Amino acid sequence: MQVMNGWRDALGLFSVALAILAAAVYIAQTVRGEVRPHPLSWLLFGILSLTGYLVQRGEGARQGSWTLLAMTVICFLFVAVSVARGERSFSRQEWAFAVVGGAVFVIYLFTGQANVAAALITLVDALGYGPTFVRGWAFPRKDSATSFALNGVKFVPSLIAMDPISFATSFYPATLLALNSAVAIMLIARRRALAASSETGR
Repeated sequence: MQVMNGWRDALGLFSVALAILAAAVYIAQTVRGEVRPHPLSWLLFGILSLTGYLVQRGEGARQGSWTLLAMTVICFLFVAVSVARGERSFSRQEWAFAVVGGAVFVIYLFTGQANVAAALITLVDALGYGPTFVRGWAFPRKDSATSFALNGVKFVPSLIAMDPISFATSFYPATLLALNSAVAIMLIARRRALAASSETGR
């Protein structure tokens, strides 16, 4: 049992390290002016990550929950940074997502329905990726494939360390793994397609 817990600890810490590495890549890009962080987007991600972490902790996930705990801290730190360096005007859609994310958090606090909360935060986050895919397809060099790849890969050790594995504990991180990986692959493929098109047009 101690050996198993040791492996789970190592995997949990590795997932946190990947989350920090992904954050460092994003910070470097922000400092270089390559990306402009959106405060409301990071606020939404922070609320959803916090809700997901509380669900996992409530279900006894332990080491498997460390990634979402790290993401909660990182997202709220990015909110503070975004206020200074990011966008200052927000669309109704961004406000709506932030309000819905907050509502899901409140619903979980009052009902304690882990499966419902896991389904809702996954749905809200997945819908939030819509604009990311559209923007990435149109401007594939304005987003970081490396950052998205790391943000996907970090959930692999987290899911391996997860215990118990259930819908409530695993559905949300598994979906984020798939979504982030899909964006990274799309960005790389789109860049190659545009480069090939440019070479053909010469």
